[in-house]
Amino acid sequence: MMLTGNDGKTYQRQVVRHPGAVVLLPLLDRDTVVLIENRRPTVGETLLELPAGTREVGESAETTAARELAEETGYTAQSMTLLHDFYSAPGICDERMSLFIARGLSEGKAAREATEEIVNRIVSREQVRSLISENRIKDAKTLVGLYAFLFNPCCE
Repeated sequence: MMLTGNDGKTYQRQVVRHPGAVVLLPLLDRDTVVLIENRRPTVGETLLELPAGTREVGESAETTAARELAEETGYTAQSMTLLHDFYSAPGICDERMSLFIARGLSEGKAAREATEEIVNRIVSREQVRSLISENRIKDAKTLVGLYAFLFNPCCE
């Protein structure tokens, strides 16, 4: 990408173009959320995250949210409510994420991709507070969703 600086010079910047993604806040009840332990080879760690995924070309955010919830956790939701749209890393990437609250969950069988190493982890509101305060949540999209879980009245 070429940019013109306030000094009149032209600068080249590398930008990652992204089709968009969703992140889910799956609530079993007002005080219990479904997280996943997700092996992330990029950082060499297993992270505790909210389920999420990339939108397919032409796919709505709502469709992606339902697909990713079922694929990663095995749960399906009676309702999905859009809570926020946000950029994941606007300094280098145009990825726009849509945060959905998933309610009325029914348990099923996950359909994880061959390269995914994921385990569901059911966590209470109090455990979420501890995990955040102990710096055990390192994933930005998960922090956005969990802060909504803790502090946004519509998540109760």
